[in-house]
Amino acid sequence: MASGAGAQDRFGFEVAPSYSSGPRIEPTPKQPRGRLLVPALAGLVTGLLIFGTGGWFLGRSTAPNPKAAPTVAAPSAAPTPGVYEQRQIAINQPKFAGSLEPVARGWLPYLSGCSRSGEKDGPKLAQGEKARVRCEMDAMSVIFVEYGTTADRDKARVTTLGQNVDARTLTPGVGPTAERATPSGRTSGNYVEYAYQVSGRTVAGIWWDDSGTPVAAYLLAYWKEGAGEKWDPLRDIWSRYA
Repeated sequence: MASGAGAQDRFGFEVAPSYSSGPRIEPTPKQPRGRLLVPALAGLVTGLLIFGTGGWFLGRSTAPNPKAAPTVAAPSAAPTPGVYEQRQIAINQPKFAGSLEPVARGWLPYLSGCSRSGEKDGPKLAQGEKARVRCEMDAMSVIFVEYGTTADRDKARVTTLGQNVDARTLTPGVGPTAERATPSGRTSGNYVEYAYQVSGRTVAGIWWDDSGTPVAAYLLAYWKEGAGEKWDPLRDIWSRYA
């Protein structure tokens, strides 16, 4: 759109104001210098006295008090979960009784369709597993496993370590394995990105475990349909809730 005087917006109104010749403002007549000098000096002295006195009081009132304690901002409280999130927590929490609760806590408000081993239509236990909970999260699955022993958990992780090597070809951009704390700080252990194929479709996953307990969890999604052939969606979800 053009700019400047006379330019119009799409409603037809002028963007810039138009200037027309209005009535001429006459200047104030000049007065002799002698008539202005005495009042000006008197006004100047009066102004200095008022300003000086007022400034002294203003400075006293606004100067920092060295004896006053510094103001410390109160820590912000964690946001209260909404009605939907509170309902999901109430539904999901019983599924994670025991050692699974710490690793699953941040996920509880956002998971749906959770089922636990031993329930009707619940997930089946693999060798060395004590409890397994499978949940859905949009186009992803999140699985939490309690193993019989730490050795059983570490044996299961060895499989994902091999699949981390496979992921370099199946899912370009896969990250290295690492020992690290989760973003929430609730658990700390091994972090592994990995990939494998099922019926010709590639699945990408993130494994993380808790070095203090025989517990692990993993986030899974189809590489193309669920993750859009990028690791960023999986990493973003993990960083939010783990």
